[in-house]
Amino acid sequence: SARKKAEEGKYLKAKADSCSRARLAKASFDSGVRITRMNEKGEHEYLDDAARAAEANRIQGVIQSDCN
Repeated sequence: SARKKAEEGKYLKAKADSCSRARLAKASFDSGVRITRMNEKGEHEYLDDAARAAEANRIQGVIQSDCN
């Protein structure tokens, strides 16, 4: 029983951390700043509109699942 509570606590902490990170990422995307990501060569590349929209949708999905 104690082990189960400890595992549940870890799960809830991870979920809260994921929620917090998703909210910060959403704030960055909503601010309108240009977002970069590293490509396979280790170079920074800016997200185009389609990639930005896809990532924003992914972040919103994380918020919906982890922030309740």
